[in-house]
Amino acid sequence: MEAIQEYYKNALLADLCTEYKGLWQAASKDKRKLVDLALSMQAIPHLLTFAHEGNGMTKESLMNDFGDYINGRYTAMDVDGVKGGYKSELYVGYNGILSHADDVLCIMWSTIPLMEIKATKAVKIYVGCSSDVRIVCGGYNNVTIMLFDDSKVTLSDIDEESNVTVFKYSDQCDVTIGKYCMGKVKEFRKELRL
Repeated sequence: MEAIQEYYKNALLADLCTEYKGLWQAASKDKRKLVDLALSMQAIPHLLTFAHEGNGMTKESLMNDFGDYINGRYTAMDVDGVKGGYKSELYVGYNGILSHADDVLCIMWSTIPLMEIKATKAVKIYVGCSSDVRIVCGGYNNVTIMLFDDSKVTLSDIDEESNVTVFKYSDQCDVTIGKYCMGKVKEFRKELRL
């Protein structure tokens, strides 16, 4: 767990807010609590950006130290403290197909040739650390994608009833619209504020 302590030191140097310092210290001895903290929607951009820049967790440390909590082995519930809130999962170094219905997905160092989002979902997908994801939506969906660093997303077969909003946090990230993407797609460039 040396990597997690190094990440914490780098976060402190980057002025991690006081609230997160306390939450971090309370969770520091429990891997599940650390994963829950990392999967809060306010923390995910920090996790992805620090990892990509080499100041955060490495792919190897996440896979070795937190293997029981990644790639579909663990679903975090209500990580932002709202009962009945949302379900979150973390995928690290994952290379395979996902057929998923969770509310929040964080994807790092992964190649996902097919992520199928079933009908009537409102999903937030955070994609970073040089990941490459191809998304298919069937039926009515509202999908929000936060795209970081040099990661790529392909919107392949998107039903005309689906809405996809992409927030690009880097000039190097890439969105490809496939010829069967019939849904409404909006792209926005956003500044990353940590």
